[in-house]
Amino acid sequence: MELSAVDAVCAGCSFALAGVLYYCYRQQQAAVRRMQTAPKLQVGAELRTLLEASEELSYVVLQGRVEAAGTPLCSQNHPHLLAVIQKTQMVEHCLVWNSLTKSWTEFVRVLFQSVKSVPFQLHPLEDGGDDDESVLVCDPLSATGLTLEAVYERFHPASLSLGELMGHYLSGEKPTGLLETEEILPLGAVMTGLGKLVLNKDGIIALQPPPKGCKYILSCEGYEDILKEQQSVASLWGVGTLLCGALGAIVLCIALYRAYQRHKQKNGRQEHFDEVQTDSSLSDGETSSERLCIICISRLRDCVILPCGHVCCCFLCYQTLPTQLCPICRCLIQRVVPLY
Repeated sequence: MELSAVDAVCAGCSFALAGVLYYCYRQQQAAVRRMQTAPKLQVGAELRTLLEASEELSYVVLQGRVEAAGTPLCSQNHPHLLAVIQKTQMVEHCLVWNSLTKSWTEFVRVLFQSVKSVPFQLHPLEDGGDDDESVLVCDPLSATGLTLEAVYERFHPASLSLGELMGHYLSGEKPTGLLETEEILPLGAVMTGLGKLVLNKDGIIALQPPPKGCKYILSCEGYEDILKEQQSVASLWGVGTLLCGALGAIVLCIALYRAYQRHKQKNGRQEHFDEVQTDSSLSDGETSSERLCIICISRLRDCVILPCGHVCCCFLCYQTLPTQLCPICRCLIQRVVPLY
């Protein structure tokens, strides 16, 4: 009982995808567990005391207020707004003709994007004076979960002449306008960071990307919200794993059922040919050489090869043919029927 190539490929792909999703689920679950066991700290004088004893904390949850370590950035559209990260981009919106659905679908293309940042620190949530302890945030753009505040958004509608409009309709792409946006991480924003906390040789406390297996997260949301979001991602990976695994199991069951039906049909056909051959042997006292199989020369010819119609071999020898070609005329065999 053998599976067909198509069934085997479908089942294999489903199980392979389930394996990949399960690996992602395990990785995400491990990251969530590390987040749950990480110590929750506030920026303050006690950080230096902790780090002087151990030099580094491999993974912590730290919350503080964003302040620039040097000269902050100014918003392009609102100069009075100061920030440590600034992102500006120009996005083109257009309609593209979908030949499958016979409708126009919206398509977005980024024409320009600029991200600027300056070194910044996390200070205590409550200002305690100039002697407050601070934590330098390293490589913030590599962190995940970094949400910026939108301070400017303007849509410029496309102004097209009749000729340009007709040309775009014929080409299947019609621009609708440009969207200009600016997002910043402003000074004074409350930030939650998850990473490695170290005390470097210069006596500066820094939040760095953690070791492999832990996520470097910077977010303006609270710790509980970050944890719920990461747990939701893990749940999605888990659901995807279950769905792909169930799909693979269903495909495998269907494939096995089809293989069983083919095997059963083949055995039934063989039994029928054996009965026909037995009946022919009993009815004839002597067997002439003209009625013997031309391959084994021991059994009767008991099958008709179609479409050529030659009766030249027994069914057992037909099954052992190296190619699906008639032994007499070399015609391609489409099917074989028993000879009564």
